[in-house]
Parts: sequence; C-alpha cells; structure tokens
Amino acid sequence: MTKQSFQAHVLDLKVEGYTILTDQLTAEECAEARKELETRYPDRDRGSFEWLFNKARVFERFYQLPDHLRLIRHFLGPDALLSAVYGSVVLPGEGGRGLHSDSGITGHNREASMPEADDGRRITSHSIALNTIFCLSPFTETNGATEFVPGSHRYEYLNVPDSAYENARTAVAPEGSLVLFDVNTWHGTTKNQTDETRYAVLSPWRRRWTKCEYEMARVVKPDVLERAGEDGPVIFGFQAQSPYTELWQWDREEGGPKPEFSHLRRD
Repeated sequence: MTKQSFQAHVLDLKVEGYTILTDQLTAEECAEARKELETRYPDRDRGSFEWLFNKARVFERFYQLPDHLRLIRHFLGPDALLSAVYGSVVLPGEGGRGLHSDSGITGHNREASMPEADDGRRITSHSIALNTIFCLSPFTETNGATEFVPGSHRYEYLNVPDSAYENARTAVAPEGSLVLFDVNTWHGTTKNQTDETRYAVLSPWRRRWTKCEYEMARVVKPDVLERAGEDGPVIFGFQAQSPYTELWQWDREEGGPKPEFSHLRRD
C-alpha cells in the first residue's frame, strides 16, 4: 500500500466510517474459505462458524494481511487485539433492513453498561474498535452485501433515526476485498435478491484495554499461535491477560505465571 492510498483509507474511515480494500485475498483463498463455510453451515448454531482460525488454515491469513493490520494499528494502537473470526452466510431471500452499530451489542457503547453520567451518548471522539468484513463472494447491490450510513460513527446518540435508512449506501466490492469499519458506524445486511449464496467472514478488533468477545489467548490452538509468528501473542491478547497471581509472579509478555511459579497456572 502506498502512502497516498493509506492516507485515503484513513480519511475514509475518519469521514465515512468505513473503507474498502480490494485484492486482499486470492480467488483460490476465497474459494477454499467458501467451501469451508458451506461444509460447516448445517452446524452453525452449534458454533461451527466460530473460531475459524482453529478450524482451517486458510482463515489464518485473515489476521496476517499487512495493509489490513497497518490500518487497524493506526486507529487502535500497535497492540490491537483480535476479538473473533466467524462466518457470515446470506442465502437467497435472506437479509434485509436492520441498521445497528456493533458497539451497541458487544462493545463500549452497550446500552446496559452505559452510566447515567453519559446522558445516553456514545463515545465518538476516538475509534475504540473496528470490524472487518472479508468478501468471499462479490458484494453487489442485490446479493445481501452490507450497507453503511456514511458518517454515522460520529453521531452521539444510541437510537438510529428513520432518516438513516434514506442515506444508507451499499458497500459494493469485488471478491477478495475487505471492508473495514468503525464499530460505531450504522450498518446492516441487505436482502439477497439473487439465486446465489453470499459468503463472508467477520473479524472484529479491539483496543488492548477493552473486553474482547472471546478470551482469545485461551481459545487459540498452540500450532495456530506458533504460525502467527512474533505478532501472535499480541494479536491473540496474551500480553493483555489480567494477572491472577501477585504481580511479581506474573510474566506479562507470556500472559501467565513466571516459570518458577508454573504450579499456579490455570489450565
């Protein structure tokens, strides 16, 4: 990614609340990932779409793309955490309007967690978390692609006004693209009006000090972590683990007790 294109994506995220990066996954990777989701679809209600990085090697690529990571770390810091990697499938006839923000579901603007002093206002001054949609199918105006309300990430209040639906814009993107967006940005899946299934993978990211959807350091398999290289312990949150021993017994880099206190480790 050139400096100019990087700055263009940064500006899109700041102003519009989302940006589209093309040519992030190859056609072969998309085909392999679609096949994995198709195979796992019948058991999706029992978790087959969760923790995909533990289930097929192709999904390990999704948190190792340099342009993607560069943008995430620009907004969330060098120690940004991967919060989840899960599948999204929209069958013909499924989908439809229903704008929401992810920050109001699991994030820092969850209504049930907002104190009275916030006066019903969202945190909009900074990006606290980002979400990624990996387009395993082409995203079109008619096949269940995600629509966004440009600039809505800067709107302070929780309720989505009716006027937002009039301003929603479908993220049209080729297969292999990714859509990166602020979790405050209002968005929703459009109706799939075609006779083909729309496939995607969703991957939220958080700042180090916020709560992720999963305790990734306890979820990731050892061989998956090893293949993630030196970025692995950071991405999967080992350094963000809260100590359950006294501080002098804790290794922050490893996210567990120091070797001499291994008897205190919780497995």
